[in-house]
Amino acid sequence: MCEGSPDDSALPATKRRRFGGRSSSSQSAAPQAFWFWDGDIVLEVEHHKFKVHGTRLQCSEIFLDMLAMPQPQDADVVDGCPLVQLADSAQDWQVALRWIYDTGSFAVMHHPVPFPLLPSALRIGTKYEIAALREWAVNHLCARWPSDLERMDTASLPCAAEAIALARECDVPEILPAAFYALSLQRFGYNADGGRSHVVLSQADLRRLIIGRERLSDLAMQLLLDPLSAAPGMPPFESCDQCREPLQRYWRGKVASDPQSPFEPWLLRELYLMFTAPDVLFESVLCEGCLVWHKDAAWTRFDSLRTSMLRLFCL
Repeated sequence: MCEGSPDDSALPATKRRRFGGRSSSSQSAAPQAFWFWDGDIVLEVEHHKFKVHGTRLQCSEIFLDMLAMPQPQDADVVDGCPLVQLADSAQDWQVALRWIYDTGSFAVMHHPVPFPLLPSALRIGTKYEIAALREWAVNHLCARWPSDLERMDTASLPCAAEAIALARECDVPEILPAAFYALSLQRFGYNADGGRSHVVLSQADLRRLIIGRERLSDLAMQLLLDPLSAAPGMPPFESCDQCREPLQRYWRGKVASDPQSPFEPWLLRELYLMFTAPDVLFESVLCEGCLVWHKDAAWTRFDSLRTSMLRLFCL
């Protein structure tokens, strides 16, 4: 399942924004967080108010531009400060303000950071042109869903559908191949992210996911039926009698689906491990010629699958 929203303790556009909203001479129901006694601007987001420092907001190109404008005489105020109403999520701004006031704690976070931080940081960083905040979010998204698909790990599996929707919303297309592939590994019949795809993805991306799953399934079926068939770009291969059965059993084992698992076989990772992490016991029974073919086939099939990911998911 995708990670839930973080609690507060777990957290380490337009070119002009008008001053507007209900006038008030004092704060009503002052929030617990980001209400500084010496703040000089109040942000109202949903039902939350944040009294913060304008100098802090100048990391945003939008606010830098807006704060340079003369304040209207009839500007609405709260607690003696100009009020700015924002049509965003309060949770998004809580994350963004934590980054603004404590950038260092975000800088030392290790992969994988809590996923709910990333949409909030990316949305605010993108909309309000906070370049460093957007860069932080994009870098961590790319760590979860890397363009080098062999670097994918189990952190790529949760929240893959949400990552696809976020990439579309905030223009981060580089994560799409890995996110689609990670989501395609998850069986819809289990209580996992795959079963929620229809409520997260657009109709077009849901169709891409289904097409990609079918194509990957076809590829797996071809390997199950004839694991010793010629790999893409390789000449036909005829194994020796001694190695034929072990080779077939080994390759089918890597492709075969476990009906008890909530995931389809992670073929890309299996192929990568075949030529980077030798299975000494298995390889010891192969003759030299069959071993060379085995390694070459693993690399060639891996490279073909990796480079065809865009096509498989119609990206």
